[in-house]
Amino acid sequence: MHLAFVDFVYAYDAARPETDEPLGGTTSAICFLAREMVRAGIACTFFNRVAEPCQAHGIPSLPFQVLGDEIGRGVYDAYIFCGRWSVELVGLVRTHTKAPLIGWMHESVFAPPMTPALETFDGMVFVSAWQQRINQHAAQPHWKQAIIRNAMNPAVAASFPPQAEILAAKAQPPILLFAGSFARGAFHIPPLLDKIRETRQDFSVEMFCNLNPSRNPDSDAAYIAWLREQPVIAHIGMVGQQELARRMRRAAIMLAPNPWPETSCIALIEGLASGLDAITTNRAALPETGSGFARQIPLEGADEPTRFNMSLDYNAFAQAVLDALQEREEAPAAVEARLRRQIDFFHENYQWSQRVAPWVALVEALKLN
Repeated sequence: MHLAFVDFVYAYDAARPETDEPLGGTTSAICFLAREMVRAGIACTFFNRVAEPCQAHGIPSLPFQVLGDEIGRGVYDAYIFCGRWSVELVGLVRTHTKAPLIGWMHESVFAPPMTPALETFDGMVFVSAWQQRINQHAAQPHWKQAIIRNAMNPAVAASFPPQAEILAAKAQPPILLFAGSFARGAFHIPPLLDKIRETRQDFSVEMFCNLNPSRNPDSDAAYIAWLREQPVIAHIGMVGQQELARRMRRAAIMLAPNPWPETSCIALIEGLASGLDAITTNRAALPETGSGFARQIPLEGADEPTRFNMSLDYNAFAQAVLDALQEREEAPAAVEARLRRQIDFFHENYQWSQRVAPWVALVEALKLN
């Protein structure tokens, strides 16, 4: 079997997660899945915005412009359109091949021009049951649908192997960690910290995010400077996947006051797999991803797929953080046992190697049609 992964937005090879540059969830998913595919004996080729052909982990990355010539070779068993696509792109591929065309949906809703619900597709992969449910009104009746969830960076999976002590690896005073884009709730962090500091100040905060609230460089720079001056905030900025995994291993609590319509939050998966207490919201697929291990603060309209302006109950969120800190101090043995169950659950259910079989099954089923 030979699979083509088509991404007309970004440029990367399969070694991209090991670089020091920040990495989005869709790109990391493509790289890690394809690497596991190759380990299982399945050939993969990337078509994306690379300027020149390159290769990593046995996976060629070819410039998007050669896709037409490659289709003519007839070697690909399926074409997987990753995250975003267009009517013209998918239509062009269809005119040159009878191989299955599969959309790998990461956005919250189908919407042209970047994620149209195309009749041209043979199959659609959703990353959560919430995402599939919320999009059924736009689904084409002939699509073969599958829910194949995201998973964690292998560097995170290696953070706490069986029998490893968890709380002993956590820094003191405790670190509260935020990871994600500004829209994922970074703007809630300052007022939330004000509430927490009313009760205690013996903690620090590390924020790993791009801060572009206004898209105006001058005002954004002023906001970042102001944020860095706030009490207890120790770090602001994006880091690579390996460094983020190390930072998560040391942190105690993941702050995720998230109003974004998440379809499958890899940051939450990795935070929980790193032994963090995650305090988040009940927005979109976050309860599904948290699997009962995250503490979730209710938001109004949590199921709405295109709304981003929910208010947050800072008192309730701050109390959940304070409760988590107190529990770690007063009942460390119980917390250690709970975190071990949490880590083991995500190790057992959120590895990329576990995603190979359902992908192969989908492609094989579509080839029979």
